[in-house]
Amino acid sequence: MDTSFLPIDFINRMEQDLGPDFHAFLRSYEENKISALRFNPIKADDKAVDKMASVLTGKVDWSKNGYYYDEESRPGLHPYHAAGVYYIQDASAQLPVEMLAPVPGDYCLDLCAAPGGKSTQIAGYLKGEGILVSNEPIKNRAKILSENVERLGIKNCIVTSEYPDKLSEVFTEYFDRIMVDAPCSGEGMFRKNHDACTEWSLESVEMCAARQAEILDRAYEMLIPGGRMCYSTCTFAKLEDEEVVASFISRHPDMSLIEERRLWPHEVKGEGHYAALLEKADSDGRAEECRACRHTYETKKISDKLLNDYLIFAKDTLVESLRDRLLLLGDLLYRLPEGCPDFNGLHVLRGGLFLGTLKKNRFEPSHALALALTKEDVKNSFNLSSDSQDIQNYLRGQSIMADVQDGWTLITVDGYSVGWGKAVKGQIKNHYPKGLRLL
Repeated sequence: MDTSFLPIDFINRMEQDLGPDFHAFLRSYEENKISALRFNPIKADDKAVDKMASVLTGKVDWSKNGYYYDEESRPGLHPYHAAGVYYIQDASAQLPVEMLAPVPGDYCLDLCAAPGGKSTQIAGYLKGEGILVSNEPIKNRAKILSENVERLGIKNCIVTSEYPDKLSEVFTEYFDRIMVDAPCSGEGMFRKNHDACTEWSLESVEMCAARQAEILDRAYEMLIPGGRMCYSTCTFAKLEDEEVVASFISRHPDMSLIEERRLWPHEVKGEGHYAALLEKADSDGRAEECRACRHTYETKKISDKLLNDYLIFAKDTLVESLRDRLLLLGDLLYRLPEGCPDFNGLHVLRGGLFLGTLKKNRFEPSHALALALTKEDVKNSFNLSSDSQDIQNYLRGQSIMADVQDGWTLITVDGYSVGWGKAVKGQIKNHYPKGLRLL
């Protein structure tokens, strides 16, 4: 077997750690990578799973909505991907949020969230109720995170780009559930990404462990008494996993380990992953007091004159006007989720649902709004079959000939919203974003 790409120090450590299981572990590098996706319960239903059955090869045991797929099927090019019906995500990476198991109404934080797999999974658990703050300190990665939140039609998410110490100053004892998918040495990804080996060293493992400890300490400050936190990595190093958790608990004795799991590539269908579920004690019953003290964003009343073009759009296009909890930033109009935290002073990329842009004498609805709506939410929609050439033409930016009422029209694929069109005299002009169009 060719394992020459693996660092020798990594091989030696794994042989010492695994003992008799080492050779089975090493043989796993001969196998092809295993691909998986996770259906988005905000949009998907059983019909979507049935429609994709021909490319699905099995269920992910530990994930409620996870499935393996045939690599040759290329689901990233399927219209359902554009519609946010599913998210392509390694099977093992789906474990931590399943352990965290948020419930509708929870206030959740995904502290190291890009590219968005775990955030979008949390949002599926919340079902539109409660708050999700998805944070990514690196600006270009935060942009990708924001795009994935948009694609999956999530309405109750605030996307921020701050380092944990800044967030902890704002959100002291604030969140019911926190996901900490910490930056790590990436050993679990070596099979999928050989280039990751070139950045690895024993020193980098130690550096990661020190950074992980600091991140966890900041997450602790933001966790409400009685709340739960899941810490996860995609590395095999005990120094970054079990030892980080043990040290964290020793620094914070009111934290207890509820569950700890490790997925090995020679034992499961997936890459390497580690997850630990932790709980903060609420010995003095302070949880309700903390919830009562949560600060919320105070929106200012926007005059009907400023909103005039939006109100005309809403009256003509939407079944419900979405008139409450509006925030106008320049010419960009947002609808904040109910109970939205006060994010003044933070770098925010997405403050809830981006409705659109107030342009001169007109309102331009956003792609995010289209993806968050259903055909029941609008007065005018037009459906395209996922098997048709019409949906491919739409995703390429072409217009559609259709006898529909003039005005903004929600385009759906098999009933799932995918974008806007604007009907004019029997033709639906294409408003699918140019940057997303198929070439």
